[in-house]
Amino acid sequence: MSLVKIIEQYLLRLTIMFSLFAVYGLAFAETHNSQHPVHIQADKMMASPHKQFIVFKGNVMVKQENIQLTADELNVYMFSSDKSVSITRESVKKINAIGNVRIQWKEYRIEADTAIYLPPENKLMVSGNMARLYQGKNTIAGSSIILNLLTDQIEISSKKGEQVEAIYEFSDQDMKNFHRQKRNP
Repeated sequence: MSLVKIIEQYLLRLTIMFSLFAVYGLAFAETHNSQHPVHIQADKMMASPHKQFIVFKGNVMVKQENIQLTADELNVYMFSSDKSVSITRESVKKINAIGNVRIQWKEYRIEADTAIYLPPENKLMVSGNMARLYQGKNTIAGSSIILNLLTDQIEISSKKGEQVEAIYEFSDQDMKNFHRQKRNP
């Protein structure tokens, strides 16, 4: 197996795992699907039922089981409804985390200036001066990372004049497999 194939397989694994993270990690928008409670802390919360809008401000932390999101601010936009306000996957139009966004799930970590989750489109978009996705010592960085959760596609882009950066540190087992396959094509 060539080094290119190993990298492609690794990226595919990373994309699939990150897609699972986005689906389950942002479960606070889908609380009816989980047995685990969602715990949201912030310095302040403001709700406007008529505008279908909830804001959490200051030291925002969202935790559910082994998932954690922190940000300066979290805005939840809901579709207009005549029914009572409740947060379900169907009622949430968009979740926007702003400022010092950090998302942690198992061995995965994201750092960005903003994160936007669009439940109707199953997309997670993180952006900033340099949005980063970490898995152990491996890093993917760009100004924008978009995950399409329906197709498991990940798109990383950079600002004009800049480049996307990927740093992979292969394990000893990866290198042994590579050398073994190189000797026995």
